[in-house]
Amino acid sequence: MAPVAAAAVALLAWLAVAVAGPSAAVPPLGSGALPVDLGLRPSSALVSALLVVSVLSGGVAVLTGLAAVARGWRPRGLLLLAAAGAALTALVPPVGSADHLSYAAYGRIAALGADPYVQAPDAFAGGADPVASAVRDPWRSTPSVYGPVATAVHALTSLAGGDSVRATVWCWQLLLVVAWAAAAAGVHAALREDEALRARAHVLWTANPLLLTVGLGGAHADVLAGAASVGVLLLAPRRPFAAGLVLAVAVGTKLPYGAVGGGLLVAWWAARRAGGPGAPGAGWLLRGLAGALLLLVPAHLWAGTHAYDQTRTASRYVSLATVWRPLVDAGVPRGVLLPGTLLLMALLAVLWWPLLVHRPAGPWGPAALRRCAAGVGALLALGYLLAAPYELPWYDLLLWGPLALAAATPAGVAGGWLERLVALRLALLALAYVPGLVDGMSPAVQAVTLGYRREVGPWVAWAALLAAVAVGVLARRWEHGQRHGHHPRPLRARR
Repeated sequence: MAPVAAAAVALLAWLAVAVAGPSAAVPPLGSGALPVDLGLRPSSALVSALLVVSVLSGGVAVLTGLAAVARGWRPRGLLLLAAAGAALTALVPPVGSADHLSYAAYGRIAALGADPYVQAPDAFAGGADPVASAVRDPWRSTPSVYGPVATAVHALTSLAGGDSVRATVWCWQLLLVVAWAAAAAGVHAALREDEALRARAHVLWTANPLLLTVGLGGAHADVLAGAASVGVLLLAPRRPFAAGLVLAVAVGTKLPYGAVGGGLLVAWWAARRAGGPGAPGAGWLLRGLAGALLLLVPAHLWAGTHAYDQTRTASRYVSLATVWRPLVDAGVPRGVLLPGTLLLMALLAVLWWPLLVHRPAGPWGPAALRRCAAGVGALLALGYLLAAPYELPWYDLLLWGPLALAAATPAGVAGGWLERLVALRLALLALAYVPGLVDGMSPAVQAVTLGYRREVGPWVAWAALLAAVAVGVLARRWEHGQRHGHHPRPLRARR
């Protein structure tokens, strides 16, 4: 099958870059046994070419996988390949950025009793600490921007890894693989009564090679938050207290993952208004809130009130491959960023709400509650990713979990086109960040990759935003025609 072949190419090309060792895509980890690399030091041109092949093949795998699922295909072979690929990502170094070195540094600072929200890695221990000093530019002098739960987890992996950068990173990678596997197992169990929906969810989440490489293969904190957001949606209908605990992991890692919490609030409110058997009561909401506060309160007391100082500073950053970059470069003041982002998010919400947010005609059972919450979470994530001024490829994990669990309506129209749109967008955005590090590139590779990021990336972002608006308008028009007995030419996305 084409999806399996394309996914295999994507994973093998990515793993080849990882196992080859330090390069313009793989920062050195120092001595140690795991993760394993061969120390070949490949050229920036070679690793860039392999990563381009990986990203494009990953996009093809998602697109062909969605088409195959629409024809009745079940991705059992793809799941086995994804399981093997996920396991292998924990045995080779992370690829595509040096974020994992920052995680290790912040964990080291916290584990040794200092404050990673105040002390930057290059200032800790006089810049001589064996772990904190491994952080790469431009983050050497930047305190932690991650939530207190993430910092606590980083501290635990630092305690396990000691003064070895490689061992600390490997412990973090193992944790991410476990989180990914737990979310995948939960999806498989929760959707066992609907094989078609389960197949779609696995193609979008569990076996999505774009997420397995760019996210898990890069050992990004978004994997932990994204897996937790999936867990929240799966646990909430029947185990609200446990869902609250897992929501605390997601939000306490990165604030935007509170989108799933917003989705649950909307679903609870809608179910209460509808009434009838199966609607969750106030006790359900209170148990969820208690679970979240049980973890978030002590985590924030431990981190201190200044834990989000760097987050507030980062809110004014504008990355290159976003819709805002050309505007800021043209002189638009940064004070416009927040209201402009909210305005664009509101526009997308108005268009996509009836298409993504599922409200059952009958009683609100657990599946209906999950689907409604997932739809709202996906809607919030879509608006944020398309409109935010700072966006990197691995941030897309915010969207794919809720989207995989949402049942878009009208079935086979808006949902199918949206899935394809965001898959294509992620692939094109990921290309803008190949090979990944700010140094180590030859002049020719630097010219190509930074040229694409600066000159093409913003227009990819604009094209994705405008396409989302256009598809939303067309899908709403199609739905209106169906309700009123008209039969306009359908958007062919899924049979």
